[in-house]
Amino acid sequence: MRNSLVFTIFVFVILVLFFMLKKLMRVVNWVRRHKYLSVTIIFLLIIIVLDDNNFIKHYENQRAISELKKEIEAMQRDSVDIIKKQQQLEYKGDIEAIEHLAREKYGMHKDDEEVFVIK
Repeated sequence: MRNSLVFTIFVFVILVLFFMLKKLMRVVNWVRRHKYLSVTIIFLLIIIVLDDNNFIKHYENQRAISELKKEIEAMQRDSVDIIKKQQQLEYKGDIEAIEHLAREKYGMHKDDEEVFVIK
């Protein structure tokens, strides 16, 4: 009984391997007939998926670059505003701008004034 089971499994494995080998030979024959197409497909697979600098990483990097460029533009706009404020404060006759900045941003006031903060 046991020997017949082992024999049956052995025959089954041999048949499966035979059919797998048949399919493998079909693939090998197809590759032989279409050499240039096969090499092109393998090359594209390597370039698109397997390479360190593949298209997926390239797309992610381009998206990150565009986000960083937007941040740079926003910071440049902010720096222009800061430079304008700095120029106003550096102008010696513009005491009002200095007082306005001190009151608005830092909550400073004169000794004889009372400040009410409304939020």
